[in-house]
Amino acid sequence: MYPIITIENLHYAYPSILPGSDPNWVLRGIDLVIRAGEFIAVMGPTGEGKSTLCMALNGIVPQSTGGAIRGSVRVNGLDSKRTPVAELAHTVGLVFQKPDTQLFNMTVESEVAFGLETMGLPRSEMHQRIDWALETVGMSGLRQRSPFELSGGQKQRVAIAAILAMKPPVLVLDEPTANLDPQGKREVFAAVDALRKQEGITIIMVSHESEKIAAFAQRVVVLYEGKVALDGPPEKVFSPTRQLNHMGLQVPQVSQLSDCLNQKLGTDFAFTQVDEAQHALREMPISPSAPGSETAGPANGAASEAAPLFKLANLTYNYTHQHYALNDVSMSIYKGEYLAVLGQNGSGKTTLVKHLNGLLRPSRGSVQLNGEDIAGSPVAELARTVGFVFQNPDHMIFSATVREEIAAGPRNLGLAEGRVNQQVEETLDQFGLQPYAELQPALLSFGLRRKVTVAAVVAMQTDVLILDEPTSGLDQRNTDELMAILKKLNQKGRTIIIISHDMRLVARHVPTAALLHQGRLLAYEPTRRIFQRDDLLKSTQLEAPQISWLGRQLGLPENVISVGELCSRLSHGDIPAAEGSGREQAD
Repeated sequence: MYPIITIENLHYAYPSILPGSDPNWVLRGIDLVIRAGEFIAVMGPTGEGKSTLCMALNGIVPQSTGGAIRGSVRVNGLDSKRTPVAELAHTVGLVFQKPDTQLFNMTVESEVAFGLETMGLPRSEMHQRIDWALETVGMSGLRQRSPFELSGGQKQRVAIAAILAMKPPVLVLDEPTANLDPQGKREVFAAVDALRKQEGITIIMVSHESEKIAAFAQRVVVLYEGKVALDGPPEKVFSPTRQLNHMGLQVPQVSQLSDCLNQKLGTDFAFTQVDEAQHALREMPISPSAPGSETAGPANGAASEAAPLFKLANLTYNYTHQHYALNDVSMSIYKGEYLAVLGQNGSGKTTLVKHLNGLLRPSRGSVQLNGEDIAGSPVAELARTVGFVFQNPDHMIFSATVREEIAAGPRNLGLAEGRVNQQVEETLDQFGLQPYAELQPALLSFGLRRKVTVAAVVAMQTDVLILDEPTSGLDQRNTDELMAILKKLNQKGRTIIIISHDMRLVARHVPTAALLHQGRLLAYEPTRRIFQRDDLLKSTQLEAPQISWLGRQLGLPENVISVGELCSRLSHGDIPAAEGSGREQAD
């Protein structure tokens, strides 16, 4: 196939904050050729310019952003620096990392129709494309709903559908599955791959979803230090894992397993997909020893507390008279618990946790905190006990610098200025944000903005910390660092509640899980037990971690939930417990 995108020696720096300061180059010499009809996955550490590269493909960089640029980007023969963005949009469809920046119509259906109307398509074809796109992303039943009433993951699906329907020659997707449930992730990858095969569309997808990348992408391009560090098929890039681990990037669990077995047994496995691992390991003897218990139950003996921290009784909430986001949920959360709230997009997860700090009030039922009904408690008062990190960091950031952003919470709590400064410095160090302390948060990458918002809430030192998709957009190193911080806070007695669609992260780090489906609580029990219930996972469109599925296929009667467990069973020996960012061995 012919080259549809040619990038030569591309350098780019956003406009300098201070007049006369030297450019801070985000891209430092990108050379890349992409052929028509390829499926390219772009990976790289947080803040390495992946989104910048996406915007350079349709001219937003530099035409809308300004800044300094050198080198060239040509898309289907068009110079992206000089061709108007509106003209390039007919060739390059871009799905942004944040769906809120794309949605502006009054219904889901009209959102998908908008781009088709600008193309002047016949109404019959428009209807066919709308139906196909909404079915592809699982939103057919919500076509008359307002996008602004949807969950974050549902908004993401609508934004993807709006671009899919246009079938542009080049489709660029920036972290399109970050807020989607496991089935949604697979459906999006499968849909864009089908577009490539059926329509010849070129796919460029920024993603940290290494296991989906290994299954669907033809090439993996890794950006590191502003340049292309790796470029090749998934089996070459993901094996061995050492280089990606050093960069702090996620690799497939089966790739981690192959490295672990090679180290223990002297084998030369190089798995990138689960069926390869299953075929190669099907005759290998498995140790009868029981798996470890990293996530066997509530942390800190939480369930033995005399009284619950939160008590939810028949909690019901409806956004409209026809739509119940929560329906008769009753549960108790204990002090010191570490809990994951799971469920598919739109199951009521965010609605549930917003009741814990008063952002939402029950339509029916009650929420008690330390034995007191919080119905009449102001949000500002509850914020002294319950810290909340929103799914979209831009819904929280308002200060001129990172330092001021982190100081705002402790200052609003009325702490002395000396104490505020101390907590800010400790938090900047804790989250590795000192290099960005005097920068405007809005100028940082999405992943770094997310770190800032988490740091700002942690700095308040509340007894309860609630985080909605806290690792979305983060690379593996930053994810590992954040989860290590949360573990230490939990060990000190803080109650941690996270919403996540990352099943391998939940399996590895979170002892207890609550599973919601269509507003109802289906299960509230140890995480390991949740991942043993195949019928429950299937009915809620969730998936056990890749390594758990492989363990089942190899004949293990009970669940393994980490690479370390399965490697130990296969190699009949003990191995280091985890691998994520190159400092450990297997997650």
